[in-house]
Amino acid sequence: MFLTQREFGLAVLLVVLGILALWLQWANDDNQTQGFDGERRPDYIVEGLKAVTLDAEGAPARRLDAVRLRHYPDDGSSELDEPLLQLFDDAVLRWNLRSRRAWINARGDEVLLEQEVRLERTATAESALIELRTSELLLLPESDYAETTHAVEVERAHDRLSAAQGLQAWLGDDARIRLFGPVRARMEGARRGPGSDDDGG
Repeated sequence: MFLTQREFGLAVLLVVLGILALWLQWANDDNQTQGFDGERRPDYIVEGLKAVTLDAEGAPARRLDAVRLRHYPDDGSSELDEPLLQLFDDAVLRWNLRSRRAWINARGDEVLLEQEVRLERTATAESALIELRTSELLLLPESDYAETTHAVEVERAHDRLSAAQGLQAWLGDDARIRLFGPVRARMEGARRGPGSDDDGG
């Protein structure tokens, strides 16, 4: 089959128009994510977020509140402002985690808390309230596990602990904390005088 010069010109024009349409579609999709100035942009924003995850028996397992959530379509991740995450055990509140900002991956199984991070374990019959403070904390909510390589401070009643190189924390039934680096402790029970410190490794 042979094309006349006019038919060949029309075919070339159609191909060019098709390529141009595809390019415009790609540019539009990219602009939805980054914008013309290259800034990463969310595809939706939720104000006043309140979400609850239930366990197999229908009791609350986790609750997430945030002033604002921004979702990003390029990787499915989300950013939160002023988040508060609460972890429950048999419908009883056990842990409060809060920070200035947070990042959640697309699957929701990694949460990175950033800036003025506070982790509180509610008081029990065996233990007073425990508060942990740091600047960044990675939480794996499905396994009740958290860790950081940043300096941390732990407070329980009048006892104080600080670790220079972070910690690992298991937040489930067998709650425990492992500290890293030089550790300083001030324990009320030690009674070594006002302001006395115990150094550990």
